[in-house]
Order: sequence, then structure tokens, then C-alpha cells
Amino acid sequence: MKKRYLALLSLSLVMLAGELGALELKYRFLPGSVYEYEHTVKRSSRMAAFKTTSSQPPVVDTQKFTLRAIDFQNGSHIIDVVSPTGTYRRYIKENGALAGAPGETGQAIPFLLTLPTADWKVSERHQVQQTLMSGDSALPATWNLMLKSVDTEKQMAEILFALVVKLPEDRIRRKEFTLKGKAVFNYGRGVLQQAEWASSYRFIFNNREMAINRELWLFDHQETGVLKLIEAGSEP
Repeated sequence: MKKRYLALLSLSLVMLAGELGALELKYRFLPGSVYEYEHTVKRSSRMAAFKTTSSQPPVVDTQKFTLRAIDFQNGSHIIDVVSPTGTYRRYIKENGALAGAPGETGQAIPFLLTLPTADWKVSERHQVQQTLMSGDSALPATWNLMLKSVDTEKQMAEILFALVVKLPEDRIRRKEFTLKGKAVFNYGRGVLQQAEWASSYRFIFNNREMAINRELWLFDHQETGVLKLIEAGSEP
């Protein structure tokens, strides 16, 4: 009888630990609230042709944009994005995916991580499938995400992420793109607190001679980005 009681107690503790270890992450923009972000991007590039190489010095660009939470309808947050280029409306699901943008095309929020609709556990990996647009081409892409750590006191979750996307190429042209970074999600307020990432794009033009590929031209573009929530509150 005692052994049975101890077994049930152990099972209960294991189940409780599992529940406590699971974390739900989703966006919860409060209607009537504004969220001001600072977005900094540093870009540099290099070109090489035959024996000639030229580089562009790093350029840093910092801008601010604001998300105005209008309402929550049909499972989506209605958000007005106010940026230096103008104001446009976005419909954002609780996992961060765009639900639609009627009348507004070609504009995007500078950075809004799409989260899997599942409970998270530390060191557990998740994948999110998306379609990225490159000009008129739709490219299948995969976001790999992992919950690195959780600060229960501050209600912050640190997420590592990496993007895998296959760019079109052929025998003489090769394109490569990588992106990795980390984000801090404030799950107490349901907003992205900050993020930083680095991306690399390479375009290589080869001259194929018999069975040998020789690089004739190379373009290499490096970019780093930092996003910070600098203010959040209700509209006056």
C-alpha cells in the first residue's frame, strides 16, 4: 500500500513539473495601447571580380516605429504601424503571423517573430513554416526556434532562432542566405521586448569550364539588426 502511494505521489510530481515547465508564448497587444520600438541596422558589402575587390564601409541606420493596438477581432490584433515612411494597418495573429493587409502591399513590420502555436519548454526545438517573397518569387522557408531560458521573476523568455531558405540557383549562379539571432519575449505583457540578429547574403557567378567551376564574380552582403522596445503604454 505504501509503495503504491509513493508511486502515485511520484507520478503526480512528475506531471506537475511538466505543467510548470510548459510555457505559452503569444502576442497580447492591448487595445488602446502603443508600443514604440527602436530599430537599428548595420550593413556592409563586398564585391570581387577576377583579382579586383571593392568594399563598402559599414552603414548604420536607426529608426523608430510605433505599433498602435486598435482592437482584437476574429483571432487577430488590428495594429496600425506608424513609421517614417507612413502609417499602414496590419492584422496580426496571436502567434505573430500576418493575417492580412488589405490595400497595403509591399510593406512589412521591421521585425515581428512568428511563434509556434504550442507550449514551450526550455531546450525544446520548434519549427515554423513560412513563405517569403523575393520580388515575384515565393520561397518556402523554415524558422528553427528554441527556448533557451526563462526568467520567471521578470517574465522574460529568451528564444534562439535561425532561418533556412532555399534560393533559386543554376549551374553558373549560386545564391546563399543565412540568418541567426536571439529574441527576448515578455510573456507577462505578450510583446517582443528586444531582438538581435545577423544575416549574410552571397551571390556567386561561376564560369564553368568542363568539370571545373571558377568564380568570376562575387557579391557578399552582411547585415546586423537590433530591435528594442523603448516605451509602452496607453494612448493619451
